[in-house]
Amino acid sequence: MPIAHSPSAAAGRWLLLFGLCLPLVSQALCSRNEPGTLWNYQGLIANQYRVRMTLVFSGETLKGVYFYGSQLRDIALRGELRNGRDLRLEELDATGKVTGYFKAEFPERDPGTTYGDSPLTCDVIAGRWQGVDGKPPLTVYLTTESSTAGSLQHRYGAIGVRDDEIVNRGAARFWRGVKAGDKATVAAQIRYPVTLGLNGKRVTLKSPAALLARYNDIFTPALREQIQQGLPHNMFVRDQGAMLGSGVVWFGADGKVIALNN
Repeated sequence: MPIAHSPSAAAGRWLLLFGLCLPLVSQALCSRNEPGTLWNYQGLIANQYRVRMTLVFSGETLKGVYFYGSQLRDIALRGELRNGRDLRLEELDATGKVTGYFKAEFPERDPGTTYGDSPLTCDVIAGRWQGVDGKPPLTVYLTTESSTAGSLQHRYGAIGVRDDEIVNRGAARFWRGVKAGDKATVAAQIRYPVTLGLNGKRVTLKSPAALLARYNDIFTPALREQIQQGLPHNMFVRDQGAMLGSGVVWFGADGKVIALNN
């Protein structure tokens, strides 16, 4: 006697067969064609050297710069993105000579701890940096820090700057002054009047002398640490100013501090 099958069982077998015939869903890949957008990545080389990298994506063609936090000096990059994952970049000196290579990828899952198990596209750069001197390669791990409109030659146009180095130099002077405890330099790098938080109140300071009188109350160890966590070069920018790190400090077109979110 033939075995009777329920309609639900038959439907289940049909759906299984139908599913086997479908093509596999491809993983999400890194695909960008945004020549007017700067994508900023930040992280470590060899788990110790702080770097920030800016890339411009034009399909599979990439251009960019990167710098070490200890030097704040741009190193040019050029390269390509293959198969939506494999990243190949050459670093160039001032004469255009190749001095090193990045061989990395945009992984589908974060090999670090920033994004957990979330699926990724262009969010993380992981791989190796190799110099031309034949020394062993160094690990690279960078995560997306920000993106902003602009070009590699002129990123601070949104705040009315013609020479980007005015902002970079001013920000670096302030940053180094905070690190060294050079109170006079820090005070000189702020545009007055400036309003900030002090003992739970908003206070407006009108001169460097007024800031110096309350310097230790303003630049607490916690604030100094937050400032040092940022890198004062090739920063995120919008029409209000250029942002250091997580936004604790903002700089104006003259490279001076216009907001201190302490």
